[in-house]
Order: sequence, then C-alpha cells, then structure tokens
Amino acid sequence: MTVVNFKGGSCIRTAALGAATMSAAGCNPNLDVDGALFPAWLVAMVVGVLGAIGCRAVLIRTGIDRHLVARPLVYVSLTVLCACMAWLAVFRY
Repeated sequence: MTVVNFKGGSCIRTAALGAATMSAAGCNPNLDVDGALFPAWLVAMVVGVLGAIGCRAVLIRTGIDRHLVARPLVYVSLTVLCACMAWLAVFRY
C-alpha cells in the first residue's frame, strides 16, 4: 500500500487553483456573427476539423496513412490538436 505524503502548502495551492478555475468557468468568449452569438469553442472545433482534414490529405500524399495502425484514434487526436491550437492562437487562454 502506498502512502501519499502531502507537503504543507500543496493542498492549499491545489484548493486555490480549483477555486480560481471554478470562478473562471463562466468566461466563455462569444463571437457576434450577424447578431447571433456563437461560442468560441464551436469555431475552434470547426477549425480543428478542417485542420485534421488538411493533415489527412498530407498524410495520404506522403504515404504515411497506410502505415497507421489506429486511424480513427489518430484523426480524432489530430482534430483535438488542431482545435486546441486554433483556440490558443486566436483566444490565448
């Protein structure tokens, strides 16, 4: 059995970080498109899907695609990667 040894300030620091994260949960930026508000994560997701489609074209053209073992996992991961990169590039959170 492993005993977890917490140091003095780590619990307080973790609790403070959790409280700060919870208070920032409502800070979701919205984009105004012709009067309709779209959540920014939706835009980042669409950019991620388009980026993954572009990466897939590059992988097929270079011949790497045929050597991939778990293609669905690779392309879902590429989608998430492209969406997170778009989020960081545009919104910088």
